[in-house]
Amino acid sequence: MRTYKSIERPSQVLGMNLQDILILVGLFLGSVFAMGVLGNMVKITRWVYLVIILVELVLMLFLRYLSSKKAPGFLVAWVSFRFFQPRRISVGALPTPNNGKGKS
Repeated sequence: MRTYKSIERPSQVLGMNLQDILILVGLFLGSVFAMGVLGNMVKITRWVYLVIILVELVLMLFLRYLSSKKAPGFLVAWVSFRFFQPRRISVGALPTPNNGKGKS
């Protein structure tokens, strides 16, 4: 069967998978919102904002590095593996009702 790599390749923006950049933007907006709310309650120093920006930049560079190595969408794969995939896989024949015997 003929495959088209340009169609099957995940869409990318700024050298990262689109899903990863959407999660990165959501994380950035969430951190800005949280700092805005917390800033109204307590005094937050400039160092906290600097650390958040640096963490975002390091995460962006890390995701670009993973995309260049042709890894799957890292954040989505990690979340899926951690929370949604089953921990055990059953190998063997499927159980049959009544242990394979006919209706009694």
